[in-house]
Amino acid sequence: MLKTALVRAMSIVRTEGPLALFRHAVGFSAVLSRGFYRKLDVYLYRHALVERDGAAYLPRLDSHELRVVESNEQAEQLVSEGFEDFRQLFLFSRRNLAYGAVAFCVYVDKRLAHIGWVAVDEKAKAYVDAVPFRVAFDQGEACTGGSHTFPRYRGKGLMVYGYYVRLEYLRVKGFTASRNSVEVHNVASHRAHAKFSPEITGVGWYRRVLGWSRWTESPFPGGPVVGIPPPWDR
Repeated sequence: MLKTALVRAMSIVRTEGPLALFRHAVGFSAVLSRGFYRKLDVYLYRHALVERDGAAYLPRLDSHELRVVESNEQAEQLVSEGFEDFRQLFLFSRRNLAYGAVAFCVYVDKRLAHIGWVAVDEKAKAYVDAVPFRVAFDQGEACTGGSHTFPRYRGKGLMVYGYYVRLEYLRVKGFTASRNSVEVHNVASHRAHAKFSPEITGVGWYRRVLGWSRWTESPFPGGPVVGIPPPWDR
């Protein structure tokens, strides 16, 4: 645990600077606090998995390399090739892979620039998005979540590209739709999703205090909204 923390700290200093280390420490404290209390207000998305022109979603980078990682064994192989180990950078990544989640990693000069996750069954979903919205895995649906772009690579279109490659992965696998949740005030994520003309099917409210939790979901009165969700009025 200590070795992992030191590796993570050194990576943050190298890629984001010393001040970022403090910000991440605060963020880590927030992660720990979620074990006691969590409050989330989210919009619920559904993406139809259709063939799209990949050239329209490429990131604005001189070069990049995408790696899809489906197991810890594949992650070890990635590290042996000189790529940064994302499992040292993100808490619980090793566990996520062990439970069947799939990581989509975009590297620039073998440094991790962006990561996102996919769940193709119920077991993996809890580790990709803990918000308990329903995904009909038995009816061809899957789930995406866990997107993160490192600050130095933001504004390069990596979030949009990351969604494209995940949706295309699921389409090729035979899935017909992908569901996910986005916090209501996450403007960047809403704008990225809008590039794919999704349906926003409703809103959800998740509350958790220690062992107690409550999930409430409400569809929009007029039916799903396409593109950008309506203004949040709560």
